[in-house]
Amino acid sequence: DGRVLGVPAQRTANTAAAARCIPSRTETPDGVEILVPTGKTPETRQCRTVVRVLATNEVLRGDAAKIVFLLITLSAAVVLLGIMLATRLARGLLQSVRDLANVADRMVGGDLNTRITPDGPEEIRRVGAQLNRMAIRVDHLVDEQRRHAADLAHRLRTPLTSLRLDIDALPSDEAARRLVHDHDAVTRALDEVIRAARRTASASITQSADLRAVLNERVEFWSVLAEDTARTIDCDPGPEALPVRADQQALAAMLDALLGNIFAHTPDGVSIQLSARRAGGDVRLTVDDGGPGFPDPRVIERGRSNGASTGLGLDIVRRTAEESGGRIRLDSSPAGGARVEIMLGVSEE
Repeated sequence: DGRVLGVPAQRTANTAAAARCIPSRTETPDGVEILVPTGKTPETRQCRTVVRVLATNEVLRGDAAKIVFLLITLSAAVVLLGIMLATRLARGLLQSVRDLANVADRMVGGDLNTRITPDGPEEIRRVGAQLNRMAIRVDHLVDEQRRHAADLAHRLRTPLTSLRLDIDALPSDEAARRLVHDHDAVTRALDEVIRAARRTASASITQSADLRAVLNERVEFWSVLAEDTARTIDCDPGPEALPVRADQQALAAMLDALLGNIFAHTPDGVSIQLSARRAGGDVRLTVDDGGPGFPDPRVIERGRSNGASTGLGLDIVRRTAEESGGRIRLDSSPAGGARVEIMLGVSEE
C-alpha cells in the first residue's frame, strides 16, 4: 500500500529491477546491498514487495575479524593437539627404546636371564624379540662351555689319583712330603676349576674375600721356591683387612699367576715386592720385580706370550680385576723390571 518498512532507502535502478522480480547484489559505498523481490503477480508479472538488506562495512569488518580470530584459534588448537599427540607418541617410542637399552645393559653386565617384553613400533618389537633370542642362545652356549670345561677338568682326577698312589708308595722323607703338598695344591686348583666352571657369573660377583689374608698365605706358599732360587719376596699387605669383590680362590689364582710369571720369566735371584693399600673406592695391589720387564705391552691379551707359556696368566689377573669392578695396568718397576698394578673393587660386606 506504499508504506516502507525498516530503514528508508532511495529508489534506484536496482530497486526498479527488483520490482520487476530481478534480484541483485551490489556493492555500494555504504556496504553490500542485497535486493530480494517477492510477491509476484501473474497479471503484471511484477513483485509487490522488495526486501532490501544492507550489510554495512562496519558489520562486515567485524564479522571478518571474528572469522579471522576463529580461524587463528582453530589453527592454534589443531597445532596444539598435533603437538600433544606427537609428544605422546614420542614418549611411548622413547620409553620402548629406553626399556630395550636397559635390558641390553643388564645382559652386558652378565644377567642373561633378563628378558624384554616387546612393545612399541613393529621395528622395536622385532629388535626386542631378537634380543631375547640372542640372550637365550648365549645362555645356552655359556652353559655348554661350563659343562665342557667341568667335564675336561674332572677327567684329570683319574691321573691325579694314580699319581697320589705312586707318591704314597715312596719312602716317607722330605721329598715325599713336598710331593704330597704339591699334589694337594694341584687337586685344590682342579676343584676350583670345576667349581668355577659350574658357577654362574652373577654368583661370582657376590663373593667377597680379604686380599690381605690371601696375599700373606700365597707369599708363604711361594717363599719355599723363592728360597730355592735365591729370591727375596718383600710383602707389605698393610695394617688392616682389605675386603674385595672376589672369592678367595680367584684371588689365590690371580696371585699364583702373578708370582708364577715372575719365577718363570725372570732369572734366579731377582727380588719381588708386593704391596696392597686402599685407594679411594678400590684396593690397589702392586707387584714389582727386578727382571727384564715387559718386552711387549700386549702380553695382557688372552693367549699372547713371548715365551713357551700359554699366555693366560695375565689374562686371569685381568679377568679377576674386571669382575670385581677394577682394572689392570702394566708399567715399569723402580728397579727397571716389570710392575703390575691391579685395582680391585672394595666389598661392602
